Amino acid sequence: MATQTLHGSCACGRNRYVVEMPAGHMQRAELLYDNTSASRLLSSSPATIFLRVPLDWYTSATFAQYPDETRLSIQRSFVSPFAPHTRRKFCGYCGTQLSSWTERTRDDAEHIALTVGSLLDEDQALLGDLGLLPGSDSSDDEATLVGSSRSSTTRSTARQVNSPRRAGAPWFEEIVRNTRLGRFKQQRGAHTDNGVRVVWEVVEWTEGDDGDGDDESRTTLSKRKIGDVDVADDSTMAG
Repeated sequence: MATQTLHGSCACGRNRYVVEMPAGHMQRAELLYDNTSASRLLSSSPATIFLRVPLDWYTSATFAQYPDETRLSIQRSFVSPFAPHTRRKFCGYCGTQLSSWTERTRDDAEHIALTVGSLLDEDQALLGDLGLLPGSDSSDDEATLVGSSRSSTTRSTARQVNSPRRAGAPWFEEIVRNTRLGRFKQQRGAHTDNGVRVVWEVVEWTEGDDGDGDDESRTTLSKRKIGDVDVADDSTMAG
């Protein structure tokens, strides 16, 4: 296997980095799931997923967009007084969180944790091929929800729209599939051009209802074309 290269960037493109993963050493990379209170405060998110790699795999650069911009103004760092051994880097213009580095131990000092969200979309998809994500046998065309002591009402709509790309993260949706977070909302099926295919799943759960049979406890989501939905709605309004 050849060396695998991952690319990352902040939202405005001023900060960019690459991760060179040597063949035969992929096992040295790992994903870290950080939902500590410190991480929640810094990222304003319930949890942050980091890609932890050896420091010598990582190379970064800054790209000024105006003459008065410097490396220090583009790539900013923050050290919390409550965690003085940890330094987090972010873009000084768009605010994207890029990395976290700590020197609490010698091993920590030799690694850097990069936010998975700052990786390019296509490189995020490569994480599964590298064995860093759990596998899944499910497909995007059909999803099955299994309930033990609950009933559900499910409505799924698929439609084609022409708008800027608003892609979900399929690798993350696979991780949270069949969890409470995964049942809350899913968005997938985006394309790289301006045509986007969006699937919304709205699930209503009722606690305490027993599912006596497979037909009641297993609900398979179906998809309808937007044209069919419009026709059905028009018929209802006309009646």
